[in-house]
Amino acid sequence: MKKSIYFFSIFLGFVVIFLINFKIDAQEYATDRLFMKQFKKVKCLRSVEERVNRLKTKREMTLEHELLLNNNIWYKIRTKLPLSPGEMKRLRNLKKNGIASKKLNSKKLWLKKEKEFKVLRSKCK
Repeated sequence: MKKSIYFFSIFLGFVVIFLINFKIDAQEYATDRLFMKQFKKVKCLRSVEERVNRLKTKREMTLEHELLLNNNIWYKIRTKLPLSPGEMKRLRNLKKNGIASKKLNSKKLWLKKEKEFKVLRSKCK
């Protein structure tokens, strides 16, 4: 019994020494590096596309929208309909500051967004 335990412990010792001295490294192929590079690029593009989709669906006030709100207020005043609190606030701002607006129309806004999207997408190439 003692001999078998002694033999087993010596064998286990040789196995441990063998594993410590002879490390087995995985073989790396050139295609592995290409795969990882492509994987990182696709991951970047996926995150950029998610961000682009969020920016596309984000609602922004356009010049047309602002004109529609202003026309609605003037129509309600002409027809003597009551204004909502938000419309009253907007009317006070219009009387105080005038009609000048710094908003972009929808076409210019989309052109601006397209430039932003191109810049975002070009970072992943």
